[in-house]
Amino acid sequence: MSTPARSGGGLLRRAWRAVDRFLSVDLTPEPITVYGFTSQRDVAAWHVFTDATFGGMSSASFELSDSEKTAVFSGTYSKEVHESSSLIRSGFCGINQVRKRVLNLRPYDFLDLRVRGDGRTYLANVRLDQLTGGDEEVWQASVHTRPGVWQDVRLDFRDFVFTFRGRLVTHHSPTAVGMPRHNIIAMGLTLAATEEMPVTGDFALELESVRAGCYTLSGQAAARKAFAGYHRFREGGGGTGASDDMPRVEPPPILGPDDPRPLA
Repeated sequence: MSTPARSGGGLLRRAWRAVDRFLSVDLTPEPITVYGFTSQRDVAAWHVFTDATFGGMSSASFELSDSEKTAVFSGTYSKEVHESSSLIRSGFCGINQVRKRVLNLRPYDFLDLRVRGDGRTYLANVRLDQLTGGDEEVWQASVHTRPGVWQDVRLDFRDFVFTFRGRLVTHHSPTAVGMPRHNIIAMGLTLAATEEMPVTGDFALELESVRAGCYTLSGQAAARKAFAGYHRFREGGGGTGASDDMPRVEPPPILGPDDPRPLA
């Protein structure tokens, strides 16, 4: 049976360990490349899907580009369906990668997608190891592209919304720091035809990389982020206005007509 002194010493040690873990949270880790597309192996790890599986008439592919430095997601969407299909809504194509190991992006604030698009709007999809864990539960953010030019599209984790079967779950709102991201099991991109789009159409989206980065924080914003990291994203609503002092910084502008950045 432990004495009060020994018991108190144990509590003190645990308290110091807790403080040490809190102070050791890395608030400004270096950006990391989550996905690159420079080999056939990189591309083969991604799965292509369309509404054709359910009786739709869309088609898509995901292939390494001729330069072998990027990959191209392209195809033809169609809102039409086969007569025998019970599909209510069609006109979607997508790619995704289901990870073999859970991805932990807890210290990061945003994703930067390096893309060359066609002027269409795509959806970035992130699936977490949460709730049922099924592929019907997806966090989504819009990827707006300009035709024929390279862009660095920044997706702040606070801008992802939770959807179920493609529909917004209005009563499920993220916390002040946005979507949880310590248990990511899949990422992807989707083109979904809207009512304003023609019945059929071609699309093409070239991808160079998906990178994760973080903002430089100070003061209360840094303390909140450290607290969230220490508590494994159980920050639970403590503060109103928590996002007010967190910056939203656009990626550096493209300096040339195509892809002028120096090689790493």
